[in-house]
Amino acid sequence: MYGRVDLSKVEYQLDKDIIHHHPTYEEASRVYDAYCKYKKFTSVIPLYYGDIELHDWNCLYQNGKLVAWEQTKLYPKDLIAHSYQFAWTYDNPLDEIGWRFSHHVPAWLKSKGYKYLYLGDHHEYKAKIQGYEILQAINTK
Repeated sequence: MYGRVDLSKVEYQLDKDIIHHHPTYEEASRVYDAYCKYKKFTSVIPLYYGDIELHDWNCLYQNGKLVAWEQTKLYPKDLIAHSYQFAWTYDNPLDEIGWRFSHHVPAWLKSKGYKYLYLGDHHEYKAKIQGYEILQAINTK
Protein backbone atom coordinates (compact mmCIF):
# COMPACT_ATOMS: atom_id res chain seq x y z
CA MET A 1 0.00 0.00 0.00
CA TYR A 2 1.13 3.49 -0.84
CA GLY A 3 0.16 6.71 0.92
CA ARG A 4 -0.17 10.37 0.12
CA VAL A 5 -1.41 13.58 1.71
CA ASP A 6 -4.29 15.48 0.10
CA LEU A 7 -2.96 18.97 0.77
CA SER A 8 -6.43 20.55 0.46
CA LYS A 9 -7.21 18.93 3.82
CA VAL A 10 -4.10 20.23 5.60
CA GLU A 11 -4.47 23.02 8.16
CA TYR A 12 -0.96 22.94 9.64
CA GLN A 13 1.06 26.13 9.96
CA LEU A 14 4.60 26.62 8.71
CA ASP A 15 7.26 25.93 11.35
CA LYS A 16 9.29 29.15 11.56
CA ASP A 17 12.45 27.23 12.51
CA ILE A 18 12.42 24.89 9.48
CA ILE A 19 13.93 26.54 6.43
CA HIS A 20 13.92 25.76 2.72
CA HIS A 21 17.66 25.44 2.14
CA HIS A 22 20.22 23.20 0.44
CA PRO A 23 22.63 21.96 3.12
CA THR A 24 26.19 21.00 2.31
CA TYR A 25 26.82 17.35 1.54
CA GLU A 26 28.94 17.13 4.70
CA GLU A 27 26.16 18.53 6.90
CA ALA A 28 23.52 16.25 5.38
CA SER A 29 25.79 13.19 5.63
CA ARG A 30 26.54 13.82 9.30
CA VAL A 31 22.81 13.92 10.11
CA TYR A 32 22.06 10.90 7.90
CA ASP A 33 24.84 8.81 9.48
CA ALA A 34 23.58 9.63 13.00
CA TYR A 35 20.00 8.80 11.97
CA CYS A 36 20.91 5.43 10.44
CA LYS A 37 23.02 4.47 13.48
CA TYR A 38 20.26 5.47 15.91
CA LYS A 39 17.67 3.46 13.95
CA LYS A 40 20.12 0.53 13.62
CA PHE A 41 19.43 0.26 9.89
CA THR A 42 21.36 -2.62 8.33
CA SER A 43 20.84 -1.46 4.75
CA VAL A 44 20.20 2.07 3.51
CA ILE A 45 20.02 4.11 0.33
CA PRO A 46 23.30 6.05 0.24
CA LEU A 47 23.28 9.82 0.26
CA TYR A 48 25.00 11.15 -2.86
CA TYR A 49 26.54 14.51 -3.67
CA GLY A 50 23.97 14.85 -6.46
CA ASP A 51 21.11 14.60 -3.95
CA ILE A 52 21.93 18.08 -2.68
CA GLU A 53 20.99 19.78 -5.96
CA LEU A 54 18.47 17.20 -7.20
CA HIS A 55 15.97 17.66 -4.36
CA ASP A 56 14.37 20.51 -2.49
CA TRP A 57 15.37 20.44 1.17
CA ASN A 58 13.73 21.57 4.37
CA CYS A 59 16.26 21.91 7.16
CA LEU A 60 16.29 22.52 10.90
CA TYR A 61 19.35 24.10 12.45
CA GLN A 62 19.88 24.39 16.19
CA ASN A 63 22.72 26.52 17.53
CA GLY A 64 24.05 26.88 13.98
CA LYS A 65 24.24 23.12 13.42
CA LEU A 66 22.03 21.07 11.07
CA VAL A 67 20.04 18.57 13.17
CA ALA A 68 17.31 17.43 10.75
CA TRP A 69 16.40 17.49 7.09
CA GLU A 70 13.82 16.27 4.60
CA GLN A 71 14.32 15.80 0.86
CA THR A 72 11.38 16.50 -1.42
CA LYS A 73 11.18 15.91 -5.17
CA LEU A 74 8.89 18.55 -6.69
CA TYR A 75 6.85 18.11 -9.86
CA PRO A 76 5.78 21.73 -10.46
CA LYS A 77 3.84 21.08 -13.69
CA ASP A 78 1.73 18.44 -11.91
CA LEU A 79 1.61 20.27 -8.55
CA ILE A 80 2.60 17.10 -6.70
CA ALA A 81 5.63 16.25 -4.59
CA HIS A 82 7.29 13.12 -3.27
CA SER A 83 8.87 13.07 0.16
CA TYR A 84 12.02 11.18 -0.64
CA GLN A 85 13.87 10.95 2.66
CA PHE A 86 13.97 12.35 6.19
CA ALA A 87 16.71 12.21 8.80
CA TRP A 88 17.54 13.75 12.14
CA THR A 89 20.26 13.27 14.72
CA TYR A 90 18.08 12.10 17.62
CA ASP A 91 20.25 14.18 19.94
CA ASN A 92 17.09 14.51 22.03
CA PRO A 93 14.48 11.92 20.96
CA LEU A 94 11.81 13.59 23.11
CA ASP A 95 11.87 16.60 20.76
CA GLU A 96 9.81 14.59 18.22
CA ILE A 97 11.35 16.55 15.38
CA GLY A 98 9.89 14.11 12.86
CA TRP A 99 6.37 15.32 13.68
CA ARG A 100 7.43 18.93 13.18
CA PHE A 101 8.47 18.03 9.63
CA SER A 102 5.30 15.96 9.13
CA HIS A 103 3.36 19.17 9.74
CA HIS A 104 5.69 21.70 8.13
CA VAL A 105 6.30 20.02 4.76
CA PRO A 106 2.59 19.61 3.87
CA ALA A 107 1.94 23.22 5.00
CA TRP A 108 4.88 24.44 2.90
CA LEU A 109 3.69 22.58 -0.20
CA LYS A 110 0.10 23.74 0.28
CA SER A 111 1.34 27.35 0.52
CA LYS A 112 3.00 26.82 -2.90
CA GLY A 113 -0.26 25.57 -4.45
CA TYR A 114 0.60 21.87 -4.56
CA LYS A 115 -2.18 19.25 -4.48
CA TYR A 116 -0.57 16.07 -3.14
CA LEU A 117 2.47 14.94 -1.19
CA TYR A 118 3.36 11.29 -1.79
CA LEU A 119 4.88 9.59 1.24
CA GLY A 120 5.80 6.12 -0.04
CA ASP A 121 4.86 2.88 1.64
CA HIS A 122 2.03 3.03 4.17
CA HIS A 123 2.93 2.94 7.86
CA GLU A 124 0.38 3.45 10.63
CA TYR A 125 2.09 6.55 12.02
CA LYS A 126 1.50 8.33 8.68
CA ALA A 127 -2.27 7.97 9.16
CA LYS A 128 -1.97 10.64 11.89
CA ILE A 129 -1.03 13.30 9.31
CA GLN A 130 -3.92 15.55 8.21
CA GLY A 131 -5.20 14.60 4.76
CA TYR A 132 -3.41 11.24 4.69
CA GLU A 133 -4.96 8.62 2.44
CA ILE A 134 -4.01 5.20 1.13
CA LEU A 135 -4.02 5.02 -2.64
CA GLN A 136 -6.35 2.52 -4.25
CA ALA A 137 -5.30 0.01 -6.88
CA ILE A 138 -5.00 1.31 -10.42
CA ASN A 139 -7.86 0.13 -12.62
CA THR A 140 -6.14 -1.25 -15.71
CA LYS A 141 -9.33 -2.19 -17.57
